[in-house]
Amino acid sequence: MPNIEVICPCCNNVLVIDTSAKEVVAHRERKKKGSLEEFLEQEKNKPAELERKLIEAREKEKNRSEYLRQKFEEAKNNKDLKDPPPSINWD
Repeated sequence: MPNIEVICPCCNNVLVIDTSAKEVVAHRERKKKGSLEEFLEQEKNKPAELERKLIEAREKEKNRSEYLRQKFEEAKNNKDLKDPPPSINWD
């Protein structure tokens, strides 16, 4: 027979009961719901968090563009580099 889940009236947690053995086989904490105030506070802070992540991404992309430009200039100014480095496999 299948197990059933009930909420314990004492501890307000979930009890899993084996119906054939008529005993509790598992006990786990019930997921707690947050309050409306906590939810509203999280939602209020969300735009600031998204703005911070956007600024970080822009800065990272700006730094990446500068890094690639610098590497290109170094390669362009390096007259000794006639063949590609041995690490590049063109086949």
